[in-house]
Amino acid sequence: MPTFLLPVTLRSLSFASSLLHFTSSLTSSRSPRIQFLISSTSRDLERSLRLRYPNLLAAHEHESIPDWSDPKDLREALGRCDGAILAASGCGDDVINLPSNSSEEWLQCEQNVATLVSKDHRVVKLSWTGGFVGERSPSAMGRANWELEEELKGKFNGEMNWSRSLAFVRAPTGMDAFLRGRLFDLVCGRTLSMSVKRGRIAFVHPLDVAESLSALLVKETFGGELEGLYKLTGPEALSFEEIAKVLSEGVGDKVNYSYFPLWAVQPARWVRGVPGDAIEEELGVIRALEAGVQNGVEIDVVEELLGHKPRTFREFVAENADAWPRADPL
Repeated sequence: MPTFLLPVTLRSLSFASSLLHFTSSLTSSRSPRIQFLISSTSRDLERSLRLRYPNLLAAHEHESIPDWSDPKDLREALGRCDGAILAASGCGDDVINLPSNSSEEWLQCEQNVATLVSKDHRVVKLSWTGGFVGERSPSAMGRANWELEEELKGKFNGEMNWSRSLAFVRAPTGMDAFLRGRLFDLVCGRTLSMSVKRGRIAFVHPLDVAESLSALLVKETFGGELEGLYKLTGPEALSFEEIAKVLSEGVGDKVNYSYFPLWAVQPARWVRGVPGDAIEEELGVIRALEAGVQNGVEIDVVEELLGHKPRTFREFVAENADAWPRADPL
C-alpha cells in the first residue's frame, strides 16, 4: 500500500483534514489503498486527524510523530514512504494578504522536505500562487514556490520522465482568503477597499483543491501517471466590485466596494510603519492582479479529476455566511 508523507502545520490542518476526507470517500474506509504518515511539530495536530481518519494514517497511535523540523526525523520518515505531499501552506491567501513573511512555518516545512526527498519518491507540490510562480515574481511567496519547484526538479535531473514522479498543482488565490487577514477584516467592516479596480481573479474553492489533490493521488496510485503541471481555478473570474455584491447577498448586509487609488497605497502603509520592501511587494502584486495575472479560468482539470464543475464563490459565501460578523466602527 503506497504511503505518502503529509507534513502538517497549524495553518494547513483544515486542508489536511479535507484531503483525508476526500481520500476516504474515494477508497474503502475499511481497507484504504493509500496511507498517510503525518509529520508535525505538534502531536495534537496528528491526533485531531487520527480521531476522524484512523484507517488512513500509517503510524500507530502510540508511535512518536516524525517532526518535520528535525532532519533526522524527517529523513527516517521519508525512508518509510513512497512519496510526499507538499501542501503545508494549507490556505489560499499567500498572494493577497500582504505583507508576505519569508519565515512562515509552512515555508520552512516545505523547504525541509524538498531538501530530503529523492528521485525514488513520488512528490506532489501544491501552491496557491498561480500566475505568480517565477524567479522574478513580485510576490515573495511566488518566488519561494518557484525555488521549491526548481529544487524538486533538480532531484530528477537526468530523468527523461521526471513528470511521472513529480507533479506541481498550482491554484490562484483561494476563496478562503476572505476568512483571514486583511480581507476578513474588510468584509467584517463592510467595506471592501481595494486597489485592484479592473483586474479579475478566478478564486478557487479550497474544497475543490483538496478534492482534486486527493483524486490525483488515487489516480496515480491506481496505475495512472503524474503529468507535470496541473492548474486549478474557480469557474469564473470576478472583480472585487462583483465580489462585494455576492458578499452583500450572502451575509444579508451591505458590503460596499471602494477603490483605494494605487498612488495612495505607499503613504498609507508608511504611516502604519510597513517596511519599504513590503510596500514594494504589495504594489507589484496589485499591478499584476490589475493586469489579469489570475484572471484565467481553466476548469478542465477539475472537471476531469472530479467529474463535476468547480464550486462557485456564491456557494462559498453561502457556506460561510456566519463567518463575517459586522465589526463595530472604531
